[in-house]
Amino acid sequence: MINIDWKGWKRALFDFFLPGECPICAKAAYLDDVSFSCLSCLDSVAWIQQSRCKLCGVGMDGMDYAGLTCKNCREFPPLFGAGRAMFYLNKAGRQLVHQLKYDRNKRILEDVPFFLERAPQFLEFLTGAVLIPVPLHPKKLYKRGYNQSLWIAEAFAREAGVSTVAYDCLKRVRNTPTQTKLDRKERQQNVKNAFALKDGTCLDGFDRVVLVDDVYTTGATLDACAKALIDRGVGLVEVATLGHG
Repeated sequence: MINIDWKGWKRALFDFFLPGECPICAKAAYLDDVSFSCLSCLDSVAWIQQSRCKLCGVGMDGMDYAGLTCKNCREFPPLFGAGRAMFYLNKAGRQLVHQLKYDRNKRILEDVPFFLERAPQFLEFLTGAVLIPVPLHPKKLYKRGYNQSLWIAEAFAREAGVSTVAYDCLKRVRNTPTQTKLDRKERQQNVKNAFALKDGTCLDGFDRVVLVDDVYTTGATLDACAKALIDRGVGLVEVATLGHG
């Protein structure tokens, strides 16, 4: 019986029709023959590996902060119950997020298994949860053509296994301006009542929901999404993002 390397053939076809490059150093993709990004480039990402805020997931290295919260979460307690982020937005981390979010580079998510190796306990945090992506407004979704948060949620669910599912059940009911230049209070006001459940959504039997987004900045968007879920009776809402910063 002939063993066919279907994965290799698929990669070759992708490279022929959609040639790519490492999103961090711009050298050839699959230079290490196992990952889309260079493994050495992934090592240059500032992975959150040790003590972290129990609410937003930001690293709190230097002391044992186990069970404590960061200054931001103490001053502005979120509605969600816990959170994890995989890495800080240093230069390499920003490049990963930027290419995924703005350049439609979904192949970055082929490396999620390598991300998980570098972010201790992140996979355990996802396992068994319903992963709900932060939605885009229909106008922005039409313009962009995809929701990177849905891509991330689906990639996380694949790695976490059959006990974890991605459920695209939230909608954005207000087309809010970009949050880039807003402070925390302005962001909170900007996304207030901006989210709701899609018609026909059933959350019965969901013991634990994890909101998924590309980055955690102030948490205002995730908190607004959490409120929409809590208002509909979800008991435990948590959050997971790629980047933090």
